[in-house]
Amino acid sequence: RFRLHNLAPQPGSRHKNKRKGRGHSAGQGGSCGFGMRGQKSRAGPKVRPGFEGGQMPLYRRLPKLKGIAGGMRAGVPKYVAVNIRDIATHFNDGEEVSLETLTSKRIINPSGKEKKLPLKVLGDLGDLQDSSIKKLSIKARSFSASAKVKLEAAGCTLITLPGRKKWVSASVSKNIKRAEEYFAKKKGLVTSET
Repeated sequence: RFRLHNLAPQPGSRHKNKRKGRGHSAGQGGSCGFGMRGQKSRAGPKVRPGFEGGQMPLYRRLPKLKGIAGGMRAGVPKYVAVNIRDIATHFNDGEEVSLETLTSKRIINPSGKEKKLPLKVLGDLGDLQDSSIKKLSIKARSFSASAKVKLEAAGCTLITLPGRKKWVSASVSKNIKRAEEYFAKKKGLVTSET
């Protein structure tokens, strides 16, 4: 039984540090495990990561990734996806389907960066039939082609939410909008004068 006087770490869980350079009998006496000669045996700064002795290193031999399509954003999802199957089983006629209602019903649970992503509806029905889709009002940024066909056939109202153009930052899209308004106003003035 444990008592205050016999508390100790588990056998083998604690190891003493090796005493390097303290004689051959200590196990790491002469060269401390660094070998005889060479750059890696010297004191001071070591060889930097990626250095291959002067030859062209691998990270410079490989071609650069060019453009956004070259893999810079690979693996980052663009949407929070939900299937028609989940919508059909959790919503009744006349209800509104949006990112907020899906989250409140715990059909989707976006976390971290996913919270900022828009909604996309996919067309997988699973074991359900097309007739099981109710008449709903669905708000999403995007619909897959199969989802659009099935939902429109069922009489659903599809509302495509606006989104900024791909690969354009928020500040750029804001400036584009301002520029369009400015030129539209200018064009209106010109037509009114003539």
